[in-house]
Amino acid sequence: MIQPATASALIPRGAGPSLYKLLGNIPDARRWRQPADVLIVLNRQLEHMAQAQGHTVNLALGTMRFSLFRLHQARIAQLAPLCHSVTVYGEADAEPPALPNVQFVPVAKGTALSQEWFLVADSPTFWGALIARPLADRSGGAERRVLFDGVMTADDRIVSRANLLLSLARGVAAPAIVERDSIANHATWARLAYALATHPEHDRHNLLSCLAELPAFHSLLSEPSRAIELLLPRVLDVLRQYYASTGEIIYRYDGSQLLPFAWSGDQPPAQPAHEGIAGQALSQRHLAMMPLTPSDPEQALLPEAQSVAAVPLFRAGVPWGVLLVGQADPDPEGSPTAGGVVGVASLLDQLLQDQAPSAPAFSGPAATASPPVAPSPPPSAPWAGGAPAWASAAPPPRPALSTPVAPPPASAWADAAPPASTWAGAAPPPWAGATPATPSAAAPAADNADATSGFGLPSWMRPASGARPSSLAPTHAATPLSTEAHPSWLVFRQRLLTALVAYNQTVAEQVWSEVCAHYPPEAICVELLAPLQIDVGEGWHRGEITVASEHFASRFVQTKLLNLFNASAETAAGSLAIVCCAQGELHEIGAIMLSLFLRWNGFRVVYLGQNVPNSTIEDMVEQLRPQALVLSASTVQAANNLIEVGNMLDQFAPPRPVFVYGGRAFQDRPELQARIPSGTFLRGALRQVVNQIAELIRTA
Repeated sequence: MIQPATASALIPRGAGPSLYKLLGNIPDARRWRQPADVLIVLNRQLEHMAQAQGHTVNLALGTMRFSLFRLHQARIAQLAPLCHSVTVYGEADAEPPALPNVQFVPVAKGTALSQEWFLVADSPTFWGALIARPLADRSGGAERRVLFDGVMTADDRIVSRANLLLSLARGVAAPAIVERDSIANHATWARLAYALATHPEHDRHNLLSCLAELPAFHSLLSEPSRAIELLLPRVLDVLRQYYASTGEIIYRYDGSQLLPFAWSGDQPPAQPAHEGIAGQALSQRHLAMMPLTPSDPEQALLPEAQSVAAVPLFRAGVPWGVLLVGQADPDPEGSPTAGGVVGVASLLDQLLQDQAPSAPAFSGPAATASPPVAPSPPPSAPWAGGAPAWASAAPPPRPALSTPVAPPPASAWADAAPPASTWAGAAPPPWAGATPATPSAAAPAADNADATSGFGLPSWMRPASGARPSSLAPTHAATPLSTEAHPSWLVFRQRLLTALVAYNQTVAEQVWSEVCAHYPPEAICVELLAPLQIDVGEGWHRGEITVASEHFASRFVQTKLLNLFNASAETAAGSLAIVCCAQGELHEIGAIMLSLFLRWNGFRVVYLGQNVPNSTIEDMVEQLRPQALVLSASTVQAANNLIEVGNMLDQFAPPRPVFVYGGRAFQDRPELQARIPSGTFLRGALRQVVNQIAELIRTA
């Protein structure tokens, strides 16, 4: 880890409000030095988590200068419609683009905000900040690559003060203080920490160092082995050290009993899987909390606790065990320990998904491999006090698998679409409320079909019914347990991307087989392949993925799409569409994917591939007389070749085919659209494009 520079090495501070000054009490050991491309990675992870909150989140982005906003423009253009508000601060050295739901606030040159890179996200269920400042780093008079001294933090005090300073900078009233859900925030930050620890550039940039302000997650993810059985004793230490828990037990589920696997204090006995608060959490599939009385059996297990929290753990959708934690606060929801328990459990949930589902069945506690952990005196809690309050409105429900969260402004069928696939992961399901410890009499049973988590969140984060249960009202109905393996799209995407970047065809094929076993082809295209291709393209543009890796990944995606296309059946009476890449266009993944969606929606499709000469297009139109001609062009040269196609179609006697086209070239250079005669430029989500083509044919 590169140690941050001292304050004297920083570029001189300017006047006016400064977010960087809010970091004054954070020690140097918890700061990091990173180049701009790493800050973009951090920004993107924060944006992914912000997107999952739906329209409740407010984003503030500091780019130092408006001209540097181009590093973020594609991501923010797609993210902004999903947020409550997006505000960009910077020196007005260039005219900012006009983006819906994005407000640009110019700051004077030389002021503090013009020298700071920041992203502040705030919603009732997720908040955090990335704040950094460039270093004046020179050696022998020669300027080297600019590094930033910064912090990424979940501290609500820093977020609140940052929002206040930014409101002063734009001359508006201070923002209203929102009720914040500490439990939900901890779970989301656990997901973010895991995403950084498994990022393809983790090793090269030591991304774990950026989690120093989240010491519990940093400690667990820094362990030499992330094998869950070896990590669990360390989990108990972390809960005591950072969240002041008063006793911890991790149970393994063997099909009928909960068997102690790791614990602090005296060894607890095994218990039936349907009894106690641990059994309730397992059978109801979500967080359970209760205050303790002397007659409760958990009081004997955790004698120092005033309340307890129990979180079920699952491996690939199958019950694995329960984390039972004692809290010093008699109010189970108000305890500052509760958020930490949920955060650690969320991280364990992600780590469990990495374990092979074919691992040997658990047959009992492994005393020699995982001995009991001796208790240690809990330190003072490093978090802000205060009881968490549930948000007044839950995040929007996850949409159907076949529909993206929102159609991105750039065409989803263009191969070189702008990066940052904010529509790659669906909005998270509503958070599960804390439930009382009225044990359910129902024993674990087979699960229903809906066993998948949204946006990588664990299954226990979903309520047992459509509405969030009251935190104090009894819950009697138990949701049966799952026996199906249904990992999230985010998990699949991370695994597939890692395999492809490493040229590991075997692992990539294994992931592909798992996806095909769980999801229909349309969902795979929308939720996995399209976002994956955008991630690969963005990584290549940032220099994080080599040209060879990009080609290997693209060829894998292209092959799978062609296999799906060749295996799909046509409707004999459907409208005929010719789909191909323009003359000189070599990128065909978007065109193949659009061909698939056309065929799935009742079209007869003739797909001609890449770099189709205009003369061939003319011959095919003359021979087949299709209802639609669809061409893709990502380069200006290929786009110019469509002029001849438009002129050629004008020479045909009616009825002429509907001529539609799309691609990155027309997004980067909108003026090119006016040069294509008789054509219609289409953009948006794949299903939306198909519907537009069908409507053009109907009204032709």
